[in-house]
Order: sequence, then C-alpha cells, then structure tokens
Amino acid sequence: MADRNAEIRNAIAMDWVEARYYSDAEGWLGTFWAPNSKFLPFFRELDLTRVIELACGHGRHAEQILDQVGEITLVDFEPRNIAACRERFASQDKVKYIVNAGNDLPGCEDGGYSALFCYDAMVHFELLDVIEYLRQTHRVLRPGGRALLHVSNNRQNPGGFYHQNTHWRNFGSLDVFLHVADRLGFGILGSRTLDWPQAPELDGLLLLERKLS
Repeated sequence: MADRNAEIRNAIAMDWVEARYYSDAEGWLGTFWAPNSKFLPFFRELDLTRVIELACGHGRHAEQILDQVGEITLVDFEPRNIAACRERFASQDKVKYIVNAGNDLPGCEDGGYSALFCYDAMVHFELLDVIEYLRQTHRVLRPGGRALLHVSNNRQNPGGFYHQNTHWRNFGSLDVFLHVADRLGFGILGSRTLDWPQAPELDGLLLLERKLS
C-alpha cells in the first residue's frame, strides 16, 4: 500500500509540472484572498506567529501573507517546488523550507507551531494521506494552535483516481475528515462545503484547533 501511494504522489507531481499548473495558478488567487473569499474569514482565525504551509507549490499563497507572519515553513513533496520557493523568497530570512515524503512533516518539532494551512492541494491527495497529515498536524501544533485545511468532498468513484474525477478531486469526505480530526484530539471550530460550477459541495473547508489538554 505504501508503495502504491508513493506512485500516486509521483504521478500527481508530474501532472502538475507538465500541465503548467503553477504558472497558471498565479492567476487564481482571488478565490482565496479577495475580500469576498469564502476562505478568508477562516484564515483570519489563524495565529501566524509560526506557521506551516503544506503543499506550498511555488509560493503563491505564502507571498500573500509574508508581511503578516513571524516565521513560515514551506513544505512540499516536489523538490522543484521548494527550489522555486527558495528563489522566490531568497531575501527572506523568515521563510524555512522542507521537502517531505507526501504524508509527513519531517523536521517540524512537536508542539512547535501556531498554525498550519493547506490550500488547493489536499483536494487531490489520497484519503489515507490526508488522514496521516491530520495526525502530523496534531503533533506539530502547540495547544491552541489551529489548522485550516481545504479538502475534497468528492464521494463519487471510490477506488478510482483523482484525474478521473471532476476538477481532479480525489475521493474524500468532509464528514470523514471531521470525524477523524475529532478522534485525534482536535476541536472543530468551523467547517463548510464549497461549490464549483456544475459541482455543488465538491470541496470542504475545516478549521481545527488542537485542544489545550
């Protein structure tokens, strides 16, 4: 199973590079950062003293908040993405970089971070990897630290692959992720579904807090 998930992660990374996704995505920032964004009210609930961005791509989201963070650690499975971020933020001492294995947070100390967020990436991940990221997120957040996760709520085609589905959403369920988060020891501060054209409630957004005890 582990080898199969690794194959899928490698395929996703190559798809994004070949599709010129990262250059095109620079033009989609309004969905997340415009004043009327459905994401922004949840994001404003994060403490950005020491934050992790998971699956950072080429750093388009990090650039939107760089003047607000104390320190930001950019994590991505694809070494070329981290290389692009290093170039983009070369003059910024507050930016740290990690290449991970696709479902872990290596080098991130237990209880060391005030917030973690992931936008427009986890929707494509395998469900088992999302669950493992929830475990890892609970580990690295300090008590009271918060996570904002943009996940797939596509419950069609279980057993299929992300590229077979609408907007390349992998099989997922907001309800399942909320259940797992609760069992791992998170408090649920908020959640909502998100619509896309001809695809109502395709995505989910959840705001979690590591409980104080």
